[in-house]
Amino acid sequence: PQHLFNHSTMGNELSLDILSKTWSIDKDLLSILAYAIDDDMDEDDDAIEEENCMEAMERVRLDWAEHVTKCKHEKSFGRKYRMSHNAFCRLVNILKPYLERNAGKATRGHYIIPQIAVAVGVRYLAGEPYTALNDIANISTTSVFRLKNRFIWAIMKCDEMKIKLPETADEWERVRQGFENISSEKLFRGCVGAIDGFFAPIQQPRVKDANGNPMSFMSGHYGMFGLNCQAVCDARERFLFFGVIAPGKTNDNIAFEFCTHLKNVISALPYGLFLVGDAAYTSNERMLTPMIGSQRLDPVNDAYNFYLSQVRIRIEMAFARLVTKWRILRAPLLGSLSTISCTLMACAIMHNYVIDSDGHNDHLQFNNDNCNIGIEYDFIVRNAPNGMTYLPTMPDGDGEGYYGPSLVTSHTVQASILQVIEQLCIRRPRHNIERNGVGSGTREVSIEE
Repeated sequence: PQHLFNHSTMGNELSLDILSKTWSIDKDLLSILAYAIDDDMDEDDDAIEEENCMEAMERVRLDWAEHVTKCKHEKSFGRKYRMSHNAFCRLVNILKPYLERNAGKATRGHYIIPQIAVAVGVRYLAGEPYTALNDIANISTTSVFRLKNRFIWAIMKCDEMKIKLPETADEWERVRQGFENISSEKLFRGCVGAIDGFFAPIQQPRVKDANGNPMSFMSGHYGMFGLNCQAVCDARERFLFFGVIAPGKTNDNIAFEFCTHLKNVISALPYGLFLVGDAAYTSNERMLTPMIGSQRLDPVNDAYNFYLSQVRIRIEMAFARLVTKWRILRAPLLGSLSTISCTLMACAIMHNYVIDSDGHNDHLQFNNDNCNIGIEYDFIVRNAPNGMTYLPTMPDGDGEGYYGPSLVTSHTVQASILQVIEQLCIRRPRHNIERNGVGSGTREVSIEE
């Protein structure tokens, strides 16, 4: 399928243009939200409504200080705004230069303060419907749309919040140490990132947006339209790279070829450092993938798959946390492809911000010893395989039934790890075999005691 145009700024990857145009993240791309910050749109929402109706409704703005006090008393601020109050205040301060408007232009003295703008934007990404946001902030639908777009524009414009790949040797070393700490026997101590694809459901794109071929966005597996997002994360589940890359029909290995900046960074890694991915990617010295097909029957190869999954699972955990916290992603996204891409990027940026500010301060619990994710909360995303909470672009786990590029390539980094596994007689843990072997519909793995 025809790919989307890549525009890369460090770790931010925006692939938006299927009409062979060149977008600039500082000009054309951000101009899709320009009406949200245009001076002509900077009037009070009541004044805007007066242009469309005979009589505007008098509104009393939300008293933010009183609202915060109430949320703290009910201990509901973190649940409503997906972060602590301290983190929220810091976010307001970071985005204030992009959100502050000229109070003198507001009619009737109803100036919408930055705190409310951030609150509307955050709760929109958290899945709050427009009608609820109307009531919560006591603002019009026009203002909800404007504030939501202004918030997303501010996030995209703010350099401090950009998703960035490591740039210095010390930054790469911190990422490597994070993965070494979670890798049993330090087998994958050279890992500096986990990569995978994420299928983002969208409404059927317009014919003009889809270059006359909307079906290129249709996933045959899920039976819905979507976008292929590629991401790399560290051991803390922070995104080092996140990109809206291609139509949903595109395979991960093909989509990865469009991530020009990411590929250049990976190819420049020193020998011994590598990413880990699933079997959709091509296995080489800087990309380790699982053994698939009959290769998995060998106990050494099976142990290799298991311990690789210990580090690779971090990207699956990151996607699950992304969809859980920013629940607008639980349903098909609406709007143009450019607007949808900005929404996806905003969710990824906020994902990192919350982890940096609050750590893993929610109730999600993940099971590290299998690549299937276990999450303790009440809902499961419709159509997600294996009890996952997001839609992977390749839903077959370690690659069962998939005979792609990783089957045909061997290299010294992988061979060295297999040699250590064999020399130390390392095998998949018995409790994992018992849980996932007989009775779970999967194969048993023989081990040496």
